[in-house]
Amino acid sequence: MEPNPDVAHRARVLEQEELRVPPDKGPIPHRSTADLSPEDIEAVAVMGDAISTGVGLWPNTDIEFRGAVFSSGGDANIDGLVTIPNILSEFVNADIEGVSHGMGTTDILPEHQFNVAQTGAVTKDMPAQAQMLMNRIHKFYDDGEYKDKWILVIITVGTEDMCQNCNEPNIDQLRKAIMILKRGIPKALVVLIGPIHVAKSTHLTYNLLKPRCSCLATMSNFALRELQQTWKELFFTLEREFAERNYQTFGLLTLPSLIITSRHPEQLFIVEKPLLNRKGHTYAAKWLWNRLITGPKYNISQNQLSTESYYCPSLSCPYFRTIANWEQCALMTNEDYERLYQHKPQEQNSTSRPLSPRREFMQRNIGLVISFIVALSSISVLAFATIFYLHGLKATKGRFEVIQGV
Repeated sequence: MEPNPDVAHRARVLEQEELRVPPDKGPIPHRSTADLSPEDIEAVAVMGDAISTGVGLWPNTDIEFRGAVFSSGGDANIDGLVTIPNILSEFVNADIEGVSHGMGTTDILPEHQFNVAQTGAVTKDMPAQAQMLMNRIHKFYDDGEYKDKWILVIITVGTEDMCQNCNEPNIDQLRKAIMILKRGIPKALVVLIGPIHVAKSTHLTYNLLKPRCSCLATMSNFALRELQQTWKELFFTLEREFAERNYQTFGLLTLPSLIITSRHPEQLFIVEKPLLNRKGHTYAAKWLWNRLITGPKYNISQNQLSTESYYCPSLSCPYFRTIANWEQCALMTNEDYERLYQHKPQEQNSTSRPLSPRREFMQRNIGLVISFIVALSSISVLAFATIFYLHGLKATKGRFEVIQGV
């Protein structure tokens, strides 16, 4: 079944000219996460657990292969490695900053690579990772240059939380981590992704992560569904909290699970481990990209990920679909931007209030207003001088004469 044409149009990812964003958007300076497009992203940063460290991706080893993970990998190009940074590279001329290359832990790889994920990390570890990420970003950019860059932050966490302890997410620590990001990078879209959910196309509700985790293996299917529902509710609660704060240039998108389906889902795991292999990471990149472009209507139950195309932004809304633009997406042209903002520099400050009609009239006719005030002052002076003069003519005593008895 074809997706709703108003949501997205199909394109093959390897055909670069089709994957580029529609030209209608133009080089408009973007003011919020509601009109954030793929080509606006200048850097990618990653936090999380083993899903983003790439541990085990190099065959028969426990080496962390960060250059190949779906969230931050930049080894090879789109022809040889499907990752979010490599897909983004099809939209921009410049290199995406912060991308991961090669193998190793955060202590070994250069600090200009913004992947600070840690194998074994759980939700309570996210504030420390957020601070580490801020340190790297602030150190890499000179003179606060990061303040003018749109940064995509991907957080993959929960797979090891559930595998190790069957835990609910520590929502307080996640909130703390995201606030650290908010204070550290003013222009960012944060995508918070929960545990992986790998399922057979014909049996979507059964997560093949279950038999691969010692804790989940002993849990009933009903209890696992209840746990997954808790993750979903808490993630959406956090998303609503940040949406209600109405941060113009900082957005949070939560995806309670990383959903990957296949006719042969067992082939997406590293043998006997709850970790994705290279093919699994390719499917993860495809699912995440299409979800960012199409929004919550993206339904993998209608299509096989193996044959699914990569979506381009729609002509009617060429932006990442977030809570800021899902209900209403307004496409702004270059002409609209110039008409609204070119002659109103005071509006560039998001904290300034719009001018009232009276103030706008005074600003346009400042010379006339000043002349009127001067004339009114002159008339007042003459009037009061005349009154005092006439009063003085009627006086019978001088100002400095001594009056007896006083």
